[in-house]
Amino acid sequence: MAGLYIHVPFCAKRCLYCDFFSNTEMKYKEPYINALIKEMELRKGYIGNEALETIYFGGGTPTTLSAEQLERVMGKVAEQFDFSSLLEYTVEAGRPDTITHDKLRAIRESGANRVSINPQTMNDEV
Repeated sequence: MAGLYIHVPFCAKRCLYCDFFSNTEMKYKEPYINALIKEMELRKGYIGNEALETIYFGGGTPTTLSAEQLERVMGKVAEQFDFSSLLEYTVEAGRPDTITHDKLRAIRESGANRVSINPQTMNDEV
């Protein structure tokens, strides 16, 4: 069994405690997605025909992508990899203000069965 991690390095704002690579320059989202899709096509042979057990979209904040961008990336994952043994497919939605109904629909329809919402605080002003 294999696992797949996809890093989406975009955030609305850089959190002081975060040590992951991230970028607040949203103009790079589309070129990044194009490169990510190309990389999946090139790396499929690395995993071979081994079924995925877990998929995790992390970041950054993957839900800074639009619903259409999520559909493109997640659609490519479904096209390239075997889901027959998939136990957990998580999309991290670290900032509640980046979550919309359309994005949640895209995530669910693309096969994810878990959304991780990680509020940094329970203070609405923050």
